[in-house]
Amino acid sequence: MKSQALFALVAFFATVLFSYGSASAQVVEKTKEVTSKTTKAVVDSTKKAASVTKDATTAAASKTKDVVTDSADKTTDVAKDTAGAGKSKSQSFGKNTVTVTENIAGQAYEGGKYLTVTTWDGTKWVSKQVWQPNKKQ
Repeated sequence: MKSQALFALVAFFATVLFSYGSASAQVVEKTKEVTSKTTKAVVDSTKKAASVTKDATTAAASKTKDVVTDSADKTTDVAKDTAGAGKSKSQSFGKNTVTVTENIAGQAYEGGKYLTVTTWDGTKWVSKQVWQPNKKQ
């Protein structure tokens, strides 16, 4: 009985080793094939991505150039309009003269002050500066 158990154990290990050897030999070939295909796919997708990126960059550069040119043209137009904005007219009546200047661009003054507002965000207190305009009466 011991010899049969020993023979069964040896036969089992022989079968396992044979199966492992066969499987590992197949895995290497399959792995090489899969690695080769994966490498080709990665190289192809990288080339396509580079091509798409190059095209997108070229298109973006062209659009940026157009936007910059349009912006420069608009800035020139605004500068021309602003240059003529300080036109003055004088009118005399009696001994007095009144000078009226039209289209003067100025800054609107909005009174107010920055206040530090502290709030609870659920985990900690958060402080930030917030502009508070004066109340209109």
